[in-house]
Amino acid sequence: MRIALLRSPNFGQPCFEGDVSMDGADSLFVGREQHAQAPPAIRSWLRIARLALGIGLIVYLTWSTAIEWSRLLGLVHALPLTVSALLLLFLAVLGTSWRLSMLLSGVGLRLSLGASLRLSLIGGFFNNFLPGSSGGDLVRIYLAAPPGQLAEVGVTLLIDRVIGVMAFMLAPLLLAVFQMQVIIHHPALALLLTVAAGGSLFLVLIVFFGVRRCESFLLPALRVLNFVRLRGVGERFFVTVHAHSQNMPLLVRALGISLLVQALVIFSYQMILLANGAASMSWQTALLTPFGLLANALPLTPGGLGVGEAAFETLFLSVGVRGGAEAILSWRLLTTVLDLFGGVFLLMGRTDMGATDHKMFV
Repeated sequence: MRIALLRSPNFGQPCFEGDVSMDGADSLFVGREQHAQAPPAIRSWLRIARLALGIGLIVYLTWSTAIEWSRLLGLVHALPLTVSALLLLFLAVLGTSWRLSMLLSGVGLRLSLGASLRLSLIGGFFNNFLPGSSGGDLVRIYLAAPPGQLAEVGVTLLIDRVIGVMAFMLAPLLLAVFQMQVIIHHPALALLLTVAAGGSLFLVLIVFFGVRRCESFLLPALRVLNFVRLRGVGERFFVTVHAHSQNMPLLVRALGISLLVQALVIFSYQMILLANGAASMSWQTALLTPFGLLANALPLTPGGLGVGEAAFETLFLSVGVRGGAEAILSWRLLTTVLDLFGGVFLLMGRTDMGATDHKMFV
């Protein structure tokens, strides 16, 4: 597959004089990472330990009857609901791909929606089937970045992730408006929403105000760096941050897309719950779904295996609903189906992206 990024003609001049090459800096960073990493044997044992913890949690949840595997057969018996959930999850992936493509345009890089979608699916494939220390995000950076522009793509992907987490925390707050009576009778839920409100406020301040001001705090440190190569990395970092800070409307649109993505994911969980035997949709479980997904994102086990199941079961039981563990297991199955397309794209070596100035081959 050929993935191309094109520098846009309306990209403003960098806020630093000169253009220091990133090639040497990238090599320097790679070398430092290799020296800083734990020995291979330790990393292997850590992977085994994380996997064992995940499997152990699944076994325990099964033993305690928190997981009823027969519920998953509902995905087959209620095929229209399963297809609906799968379609909603695909639209969510499409939305995150659109968000990244739009954010990259803010720093003068153009990535087509089709290429961004393939990158998302390939990243998901690496996360699910080829676990390692790098993860799907680093794979996306490597495949998407033109030569010498890893910093621009990496910083943009970092901002993309922060905006996504912000939407995770804002979505329950928006849903809570319709469930004030439920929240009053569930103190634990009120506490979760308070934490989400604090986290959302912090991230809003960082993204919409801190990004604009961080240069004034960190530029003095950049000027005293003695190593030119390291300075080159820092300069490209601040060029990218500066470009994003000057385009607040773009960040607001990215947040809007993230909230839409959260709505799609939450609705897909409702379809999964119905397929697994729930009597009706539930505002309470919809409100709790983002918190379960945040817990699932904790890097305690590969892909949150076991941790997500325990979190969803506990959260849903707090509002009197069973089936939280089975819901996320069903979600894992459906997202695995989507991520398999990433492996297909990777193996096919698609080359229909069109000729552009900066080319990368996958």
